[in-house]
Amino acid sequence: MADASGPLSAEAGIALGAGIAMGLSALAAAWSQGTLGASALGAVAERPELEKNILIYIVLPEVLAVFGFLVAVLLWLKIGGAA
Repeated sequence: MADASGPLSAEAGIALGAGIAMGLSALAAAWSQGTLGASALGAVAERPELEKNILIYIVLPEVLAVFGFLVAVLLWLKIGGAA
């Protein structure tokens, strides 16, 4: 597709960007879910009626991983020439 003007070709740079996007977003989602999970267990232990509300907050960080996956797929499709 493009000329290799540096140490990496354009395709290699896009692939590296896709990997970083997916990896960092998954790590951020895991870290935030772990932090929220520990706090949520303490809150539910004190007030069990909060269980349904806290479940929503625990699921929300997963959106980070979904967005990272979406960016990675869009970059991957750019490598394949579809776009």
